[in-house]
Amino acid sequence: MLNVMLNKIKKMLMKKDKTKTKELVSEDPVELEAVQLDTLADVDEVDSDPEYLEHSAEAVGYENREQQWDTYRVIANYIGKGDSVLDFGAARGDFERFFESEFNESIQYIGVDMNQQLIDAGNKVYDGEVELVCTDWFKIDKDIKQDWSINIGSSNLRYDADTVRDDMTYLQDTIKTMMSHCEKGSIILLASDQAGIDDGLVNWNAGDVFNWAQKEFGSAALDHSFSKDLFTIIIYKN
Repeated sequence: MLNVMLNKIKKMLMKKDKTKTKELVSEDPVELEAVQLDTLADVDEVDSDPEYLEHSAEAVGYENREQQWDTYRVIANYIGKGDSVLDFGAARGDFERFFESEFNESIQYIGVDMNQQLIDAGNKVYDGEVELVCTDWFKIDKDIKQDWSINIGSSNLRYDADTVRDDMTYLQDTIKTMMSHCEKGSIILLASDQAGIDDGLVNWNAGDVFNWAQKEFGSAALDHSFSKDLFTIIIYKN
């Protein structure tokens, strides 16, 4: 189930700036052209259906709405009544509307994503009522802080053009950034390496991530009860 969900995320977010593609893949023009053609073919399905980005659960990486909402419930369990949220990798900002419908209360929410298409889709479907920002999460205004920073599976693939930082360093820097923008803590949902499947995703060792978080921040919890393929790291602000 997780593999299907995240492979769809990968497909959606392969439509990147061509300069980034060149940096990541090759300087050879023949090879680069082949990669670009493959990328354009992957997004034909999306471009041919203008409502796909706006309404489909698959467009944001889930098999269906039920799976999407079940995943969001894992995160929502740690968010208290009246708490605010900064969502790293927010896509359309669906979490905001899920939370309001699930708990019948409004939430102060800011969603951040690098994908302009998904941001535009969210702005359209929610009539601009959900606050969404299209930016690299390392470039969020330092004055923006919410009670909780959340990251729901957005660190299971690399969407950046950073060829210097390895995956673990990039994740650690992401979590440090999340912690700098929260008042109460951060919640990160990650793909587990427990299944031992080579699916092209970044699969994390729960113990390694938890031990680092505990050492770095002093107060962290690990929840692996939702699925053997997923685990959640909760880091509390001291």
